[in-house]
Amino acid sequence: MGGTVSTRHDIGREIAELKRRLYELECTTSAHEADEPLPLAGEIQAVVCRVEQTRVALPLDVVERAVPAAAMAPLPEAPPWVHGLLNLRGRALPVLDVAARIERRGRTLDLDDQIVICRHAEQRLGLVVQEVLGVSEFALGERTNGPGASLPIAPYVRATLRDAKGLVLLFSLSRLIATSDIPPLDEPPEAERAGHEETPGR
Repeated sequence: MGGTVSTRHDIGREIAELKRRLYELECTTSAHEADEPLPLAGEIQAVVCRVEQTRVALPLDVVERAVPAAAMAPLPEAPPWVHGLLNLRGRALPVLDVAARIERRGRTLDLDDQIVICRHAEQRLGLVVQEVLGVSEFALGERTNGPGASLPIAPYVRATLRDAKGLVLLFSLSRLIATSDIPPLDEPPEAERAGHEETPGR
């Protein structure tokens, strides 16, 4: 009986921590809505991924690593594109599904999916993609017109780049993880928060 109560308490603390982190992401995203303009020339290194049938990229400096898809604790009241809580080396990270976020719908996690661990405004989170293709360098001077504004993916694209295989959509992480449509989240008590504080690191 005691073990069951303890387990429920631990799960409650983990959910409270995830809610706090989503709340912080909402605040930091609102404060950083405008992306800094990309230089007109030079190169950018980015991690190229496949989201459904589209090649997308995330700046290398915001990506920590990629991990296989894994079971997660659900987050009550979160939108359908938030899969829940991933326990990564004892650290609770919110995980968003990129394809589901773009289409604003739910999506079942596939065993072949991968989770890209990213850092945004001193917070860490996971992004579900279908495949991580590798790291590439792109010439910023060869940017082309982005996807049409009417396409669901358009609001999340910072720039359209090109490599030998064709076009790659460079995502804006701040736009992708905007959480303004998540219901208001209660912050955990100070005692619970102190028990989970940890300085993020690579």
